[in-house]
Amino acid sequence: MTYQTILFDIDNTLINSADLIAETLQKGAAATGVNVPVSEYRKRIGRPGDEILKEFGVTNWKQVLADYMVEFERNMDQLTYFPGIEVLLSNLNELGIQTGVVTSKDQVQFARETKYFPLIAAAKIVTTSDLTTKSKPSAEPLLYTVKMHQLDLEQTLYVGDSVYDMQAAQAARMDFASADWGALPDIECNYAKYQLARPDVLLKLI
Repeated sequence: MTYQTILFDIDNTLINSADLIAETLQKGAAATGVNVPVSEYRKRIGRPGDEILKEFGVTNWKQVLADYMVEFERNMDQLTYFPGIEVLLSNLNELGIQTGVVTSKDQVQFARETKYFPLIAAAKIVTTSDLTTKSKPSAEPLLYTVKMHQLDLEQTLYVGDSVYDMQAAQAARMDFASADWGALPDIECNYAKYQLARPDVLLKLI
C-alpha cells in the first residue's frame, strides 16, 4: 500500500515521554490526596490529562494540570526522540510524503513541548485536543484532520503506541500502524494493519 500522508501520535510514538508524563501527573494528584499507582497513569497515556485526572477522582484537576505543566517543563531535558525518528521524518520529507501529528495535547502543551523538537514543531498538519469536541479514542480528531487538510482517507496512515490511538483509527476507518518501540508490552493491537518494531520499518510501506 502506498500512502500519501502519515499521521503520528507524539507521546511514546515520536518522543520518549510517557513515563515522565505519568510520573508528573501521579505526583501532582498524590499531593491532593489522590493516590493511584503510576502504572495506572502510564496505561492511560494517550488521553488528555484532564480526562485521566477526572477518572481518578481529582476534583481540583485544573490546578493539578497547571502545576503539572510547570513541573513537566522543568524536566523536559529528559525527553528525547526515539532512536530512528529523526531519520524517519527526514526520509519521509525527502520522499514527498506528507506528515503530521494528531495528539491529545492541547495547543499550549504542544507549543511548549515541541520547541525542543523542531521536526515536530514544523509539521504543517497539527491537530491538538482543543480543536475538536471529542478526543481519542473518538474518531473525531482524525476525521477533523482529514477534512481540514483535504486528505485522502484511504491513503492516510495513523501511527501510534496506545490502544486509544488504535481505537481512534478504527472508528475513523483509517489504516493504523502500532509503534511497538513505544507501546506497553501487553497492548493488544488487534486492529493494527501493521506492527512496527522500529521506525525505519515504516519506510517499507511507502
